[in-house]
Order: sequence, then structure tokens, then C-alpha cells
Amino acid sequence: MLKRFLSLLAGVVVLGVGATWLGQNTVPANFTTAQKPVPIPGLLPFIKTVREPVILLTTWASWCSVCMAEMPKKLAYAQTHPQVALVAVNIDEVLNQKNAALKKLNPPNISNIYWLNDPSRTLAFGVLQGTGVPESYVLNAQRQLLIKQKGPVSLTYGAFAAALELAATP
Repeated sequence: MLKRFLSLLAGVVVLGVGATWLGQNTVPANFTTAQKPVPIPGLLPFIKTVREPVILLTTWASWCSVCMAEMPKKLAYAQTHPQVALVAVNIDEVLNQKNAALKKLNPPNISNIYWLNDPSRTLAFGVLQGTGVPESYVLNAQRQLLIKQKGPVSLTYGAFAAALELAATP
């Protein structure tokens, strides 16, 4: 419990200086914070229908070893945090590849996990302005972007985890 609190506190401190980082070139290249929540118009029509107040959105592909390594952690997080929707956007061009990856991942059958197909990569690289996979985003209850991170994320410590935890705390 103390470890989680300290991790959350460290993340809050990092988020608090995030706006300063944006003005300077000291923030790591794979990390983005927003000074204010950023609305994402036209993200997806169904986003408004997601019941959970917080969305952990991730882009992934079956051929991405980092994606496949971190997806079980994201699935476990969704399983233990029912107030957070995991929206997994797959960019595989061949549906069979995604299906084979899902079989390997063996995701839990719970209502707060949503699987989307984006073979044209319109959502991942167009709407979300992503540059690769994995990329992860936290959207608050108003469906505003709180934080975005390129590459692997930690859901237990650091600024991304702190933003996710803060958004999920009533």
C-alpha cells in the first residue's frame, strides 16, 4: 500500500512539472503530457457509449513483441479495475493474425474490454496521430486525453500510472 502511494505521489509530482517539460526539450521523446485535458474530436462514435468513466486506449499489433508482452498486464489491469475500460485498437492488416494473437493472449471475458480492428490504420495513425505501436492513452470521464505514451508503459509506477490512477479515483 505504501509502495503504491509513493508511486502515485511520484507520478503526481511528475505530472505537476509536465507542463514545464513541454516548454523545454527535457521530456523523453516517447512521453507526452497535456497542460490541460485535450479533447479528441471524432475519436470514435462508440467512445461515448463506453460505460466506464476512464478509458485506457492502446494501439497494438500481433507482430509487435512489445505489444504482446505488455498486453497481459493491461488485461490484468482491466480485470482488477472495472471502472477502467481497456480499448485495444489492433492495426493488423490480416484479421487471422489478430485472432491468433488473441488466442495466445486468452483475454478474460469481461465487459470493460473492447477490441477494435483498424487494418487501414486510420484511427491509430490518423485520428490519434500515432507513429507506431504500442502507444497508450488515458481518457477521463469527459473523454479528454490526459496522457499519451509511445512505447511500453508501466501501469504500476511513473507518470502514466499516476495519471491513470488519478483518473480512475472518484
